[in-house]
Amino acid sequence: MTKRRAQMVVAAVLIIGLLVMSILVTVYEAHTLFLTTRSPVVRETVGAITADFKRAIAAMLALATRAYFNYSEFTDFTDRFGGFGVSAYNRHNFTVARIAAKTYLEYWRQSIMKAYGEYGAQVSYQLLELNLSQELGRPRSVNNLMKGYWYLPVSGSYAYAKLKLNLTALGFYNWESDVFVGLTVTVYRNPVSVTASNVTIILNVRQDGDLDYSRNPPSVRGAPYGRLITSGWVRIYYPEKDAQGRYTGAWRQARIKDITYGGMGNYSITFEPAVDVLTDPLTKEQYVPIMVVVSDERGIIVEASTYKYIVFSIQRNTPDTLVYYDSSGQKQTLNRPSDISNEVYTLEMSSNLSFYWLNTKLQIDPKLKLPPFPYIPIKQIRVNVSLDGTNATLFERPIQYENWTTTIWRLANIPVNLPVGLSDPQMDFVKGDKYNTRLVFQVKFPSTSIKQQLVALWWLDDLDAQPAAYPTQITYIRDSTHKDIMHPLYDVELVDLEHPQSRGYTDYRGVAAAVLRDPQTDFAFGPYNLHAFDTYGSSLGRYRPYGVWKVYYSYLRYSWIQAPIRIFALLNTTFVGNVYASGDVRSDYYATLSILSVVNGTRYVPVLTYVYWMNSQKGKGYWLATEMGRGVADWFLYLTAGLQAISNVKLQNRTYNSPFPWRSYPPVECYPDPGIMLAHWSWSGDLGRALILNWNGVQKLYSVGGSDARFCTTKYAPGGTKQGSIEYVFWPSDVERTVNKGTLVAFWNVIFDFRSSGPGFGTYPGSDAWKNAYIYAPMFLEKYAPKIGPPP
Repeated sequence: MTKRRAQMVVAAVLIIGLLVMSILVTVYEAHTLFLTTRSPVVRETVGAITADFKRAIAAMLALATRAYFNYSEFTDFTDRFGGFGVSAYNRHNFTVARIAAKTYLEYWRQSIMKAYGEYGAQVSYQLLELNLSQELGRPRSVNNLMKGYWYLPVSGSYAYAKLKLNLTALGFYNWESDVFVGLTVTVYRNPVSVTASNVTIILNVRQDGDLDYSRNPPSVRGAPYGRLITSGWVRIYYPEKDAQGRYTGAWRQARIKDITYGGMGNYSITFEPAVDVLTDPLTKEQYVPIMVVVSDERGIIVEASTYKYIVFSIQRNTPDTLVYYDSSGQKQTLNRPSDISNEVYTLEMSSNLSFYWLNTKLQIDPKLKLPPFPYIPIKQIRVNVSLDGTNATLFERPIQYENWTTTIWRLANIPVNLPVGLSDPQMDFVKGDKYNTRLVFQVKFPSTSIKQQLVALWWLDDLDAQPAAYPTQITYIRDSTHKDIMHPLYDVELVDLEHPQSRGYTDYRGVAAAVLRDPQTDFAFGPYNLHAFDTYGSSLGRYRPYGVWKVYYSYLRYSWIQAPIRIFALLNTTFVGNVYASGDVRSDYYATLSILSVVNGTRYVPVLTYVYWMNSQKGKGYWLATEMGRGVADWFLYLTAGLQAISNVKLQNRTYNSPFPWRSYPPVECYPDPGIMLAHWSWSGDLGRALILNWNGVQKLYSVGGSDARFCTTKYAPGGTKQGSIEYVFWPSDVERTVNKGTLVAFWNVIFDFRSSGPGFGTYPGSDAWKNAYIYAPMFLEKYAPKIGPPP
């Protein structure tokens, strides 16, 4: 009986199992039928959404690259996205373009879900990293939707995202697809041919491509693009030359005469006019300096260049053995120490390819063929400078971007170069008609054994590049008691109409000057006075420039990045004021234009000054420039110009009647024939300052002052405080003369800080300390300015 029951249970289980299996088969058949009947809809929907997503990110990459290349040319397209932040102002801001793209893609995502709502569409995308190293030949990637890598011989624009899709009404879930769009351009540097009238080059173009998942992150290699002639376009730009055959910094679009497709994405392009073949000074490869811009049918643009840096040398021109004449007229020589680490040049390269030192254009060796920068934003540019003249020390150094203009100073009707602020780093570095950017960098000569240094100006390819924030020891402080540019060796307090009261010193009543202070104790040594005329009772220098210093110390858009190399102040005024009496302000004397710079890592403060007399005026005493001493100095020296005879002899750089110690009498001590340098220093405090005047300024002293030109030192300030100044004087206060209307005085003075010994100096104690200023004086004179030449 038991056995029979067991058989019945087994039979029941088998029957139930057959029933379950039958049900499962029925369900499976139904599901299979469901998928079979609906898969064409799924496939078409997935394909349509994926293709539309690819078109959407391609359109956004086109928007970003068109705006970056030339916003104004494509305003019919770019202006449509003004509500997303895209504008001409932000054209070189890839972050703004990326935000706009993500905003657009969100609209796209919502639109797709509405359009395919009957299928239960759920759409999203994920931003992942894609390795572009194989495509570009250098370590690069795209990981935040879009990237551009331009301005090099191999350049490209790319967008990448992973599309995720559910179609819940169709039972379709967790579908993912990598979507990539890209355009890569390779310009082969060496031209195929160069004739008297044209050039032929080869370039390769690749579009999109297949992803390689064998790597992590995945990589890509673009597919040859063969539709450039029929569907895309290409432009070639060549550098403009002036009548002397020198590159001007501007670009012109070439005339393309022929394009031939050679297969595999390769194109042969012949264009006019002919372009010089240059040799890369580092690799010795030959190339023609051109820019190539390519667009595909989707509007994605790539800008490539045949070169990626500009290399030249800075040649030191200062003598290592100096000559001077002692007080008795005997010739002496002074050998510079091997350590001349204070010889630091703060140079400027303009976007018109001119070089400047102390706002004076430098000589360029005609053998140097210096091509212009590609058409790039300023923020991309960097500089490498050597320390020993070799490639081994050619490392990145700080660079500063400044905006300058050449304008006619209408009062004097002369052209002057003026700074108008630090640059907007997102603007283009191109030759301008009115404004030009200057790249400011420093070149050091730490030893007399080094005669030249290498400089390489280069550019970043990443369109997301930002201006570098370099460390610096200079800073600008503006508050209720400060209008100061701080430096480790000195604090320059700018007194003016805006900040008339110098801390613990003197109320300057709106007169503009630069008070030198001890950066540790805040002790005021007294001001550097830009210019002065006439007396006020027994007080010297009644009328001085009166106005407001405008200080430039941070970048437009990047206010948190302070100027790394120099902070400069500009004074432009037609007023003069009386430092001794309030309200004595005149506009019928002279106009003043002055540029003062506090320079990081140096011991000098250059002051470039233009003075124009609007009316003829008579006065007792006329001062080119003065530096006060606040009683600190106990030794004084000046060098003669050799333009006035002393004891019937004209000698340049004679230490006539000097050095001499401080003495209370006479109250104003003056000597004839002032030359390139005045100095005063403290023997006990080991602190010295020199005024180094350029040769044009020296000559101006004599063209205006004649035989009355003097070096003077005033022993006491009004009120009897010990002073000890050094002064360049057209004529002293005991002489009354007239300055004629239309007189123009243009000069530069350099305030130089020196010691009796230490790094970069010889050992010259006591009365010989001035020699440590003299060994650097030539670097500030026109005759010894550095030269720009080809690298060795």
